[in-house]
Amino acid sequence: MKRLLPKSIRAKVALPLLLVGFLSGLAMGFSEYRKYIEFTSRSAQERMKFAIAFSKASRTYIKEVLRPRIDQLLAAGCTQEDFILEAQSSSFFTASIIKIVNEELPDLKLRQVAFNPLNPKNTPDEVEAKIITFLRQNFAKEYAGIVDYKGEKHFVYASAVVVEKGCLKCHYSVESMPKAVQALYKPSQNPAWEVGKIQGAVFVFMPFEKIILKAKLEALYQALIVLGIFVGITLALLLALERLVFKPLEVLQNRAEEIAKGNVDEPIQIDREDEIGKLAEAFERMRVSIKKVMDLLK
Repeated sequence: MKRLLPKSIRAKVALPLLLVGFLSGLAMGFSEYRKYIEFTSRSAQERMKFAIAFSKASRTYIKEVLRPRIDQLLAAGCTQEDFILEAQSSSFFTASIIKIVNEELPDLKLRQVAFNPLNPKNTPDEVEAKIITFLRQNFAKEYAGIVDYKGEKHFVYASAVVVEKGCLKCHYSVESMPKAVQALYKPSQNPAWEVGKIQGAVFVFMPFEKIILKAKLEALYQALIVLGIFVGITLALLLALERLVFKPLEVLQNRAEEIAKGNVDEPIQIDREDEIGKLAEAFERMRVSIKKVMDLLK
């Protein structure tokens, strides 16, 4: 086993330092890699929640502010049969907002879907239907996870849409619908929504593989930087040791060999006051003593 160990102190010090530096840098780099991936995942979910919050805010505004005000105006002079779809329908308004958000944020896919919708485009697909069913069965308001969506992995965040009394104006029966809604969608059957029931959800989809790939590349870059810093520090330590310890010891070794051969005339240079300097002083005293003895023997 001892034969496998290097003979020189330089190698004995350099190899462990390099190993420790490399492994420390690798460990820190891997840690940064994991943290960056987790941070990216959290950031993606926060972005999706932001989109959901914006969608919720739009619905709330329609229900609590704009619709009551329009109803007041209609009651004051306009006919109650009039229905301003863009202003009074929270679903129509939210769909318009979602369309704009999809255009502004192409990496996000927002969808507002429901069972028995007025607009056939808002019918949930298989993945969305399963999530809405899950929300119903578990009386949950939100869902977050990773799903296969249109052949690719996606982050998904869903916010349940619970039927309120005001929704029945358009989503209960064809007869009770405003004429503007009937003319636009031409429904063939009653939606028959029920108050208090989860009828659908607002979805946000974000490509999983695209985000993770980008995160991995960024994380790898960060990890390499950390690894480079640790290796750089290790090399700097080795260079310092080379200049302050190993090189001076090598010079003293060469001088000792010269003295052993009888070359004792040239004094040993002493320009340090540390341990290496004291060792040089000891070698110089030895040289002087040997020179005196050699002079006496001549």
